[in-house]
Amino acid sequence: MKGIKEILIFLVIGVVLVIIDNLSKDNRNEIPVDDQLLTQLNQAFELQFDREPNDTELTNLLVSWYEDEILYQEALSKGFDLDDEIVRRRLIQKYNDFLKTQAFNYVPAEDELKSFYEDNLVKYIKPFNISFSHRFYKRKDSNQTDVFFSGITFTEVSELKVNSNFGPGFFQKVLESTDKRISSTYGWHEIYDLEIYPEKIITYEDIKENVLNDFMLAHNTEMYEENILKIRDKYELIYND
Repeated sequence: MKGIKEILIFLVIGVVLVIIDNLSKDNRNEIPVDDQLLTQLNQAFELQFDREPNDTELTNLLVSWYEDEILYQEALSKGFDLDDEIVRRRLIQKYNDFLKTQAFNYVPAEDELKSFYEDNLVKYIKPFNISFSHRFYKRKDSNQTDVFFSGITFTEVSELKVNSNFGPGFFQKVLESTDKRISSTYGWHEIYDLEIYPEKIITYEDIKENVLNDFMLAHNTEMYEENILKIRDKYELIYND
């Protein structure tokens, strides 16, 4: 960041000159300012205005932050955070989020991912499905096709998907019926270009990214639960009568 050290020196001197009162420095609480804070202020400004702040704007940002910080510290010193449910819930949420992100930097080895894949094959099974096209007739004896609201061609669709579009039991009718036309909730259908895809296990190579996502979710959940148990061991629930 441009002139970060020079800005910091100027800001600290400026804040002291503006805020200083009759108290001696020994009696003042220190408010630490570092490059990380200035970077955060810079990024917040850039996010809002789509450009970096100039020196004056960054100075104003720090002064504003400083004024908020001393009010925050004063509020804490007077116990304003105690017995405040909003503050309590916010702190709980922040610590929860902190615990849940502890494992994000973990990089699993290839063997770990493959082992996870083998242990959870049921998650990586492509269900039995079919592809087909159809002609729709509102009446069984009609020679005039009608427009079907869900379309003409269905590609690699499951039983659930087919039945949700045509009505209960239609999937089995497509597979088993020898009639020229089969009925649905909405009318009659002539099925053609039927293709059947048996259930199969998706190979690790084809679904590696999904395996990684599932592994990280499971790993983070496990770490979160372990951390919660460790925290519980530090506290005892007692009843005050």
